[in-house]
Amino acid sequence: MTNDAPGSAAPAAPPATFDFLVHTLFTQALMALGRIPNPITKQSVKNVATARHFIDTLGMLEEKTRGNLSSDERRLLEEVQHQLRTMCVEEQR
Repeated sequence: MTNDAPGSAAPAAPPATFDFLVHTLFTQALMALGRIPNPITKQSVKNVATARHFIDTLGMLEEKTRGNLSSDERRLLEEVQHQLRTMCVEEQR
């Protein structure tokens, strides 16, 4: 349920874009790796299995959108996955 009443103090939602989706999944993975705190609890908690789930989700997104992305979208998706995979490897050391 949303509060769309005129004059409500809630900020407008960001536009639903591919970039926003990728950044959302990236942020969730960073939280799961304990790299950034949860904005609600203000605590950093590591859960590598959850981080891998978000990385796998980004991989699935790449696979399902192959051939339909702009060069900027493709580059963003590749860079985000590379960064997260590198962080996961570091966590396993």
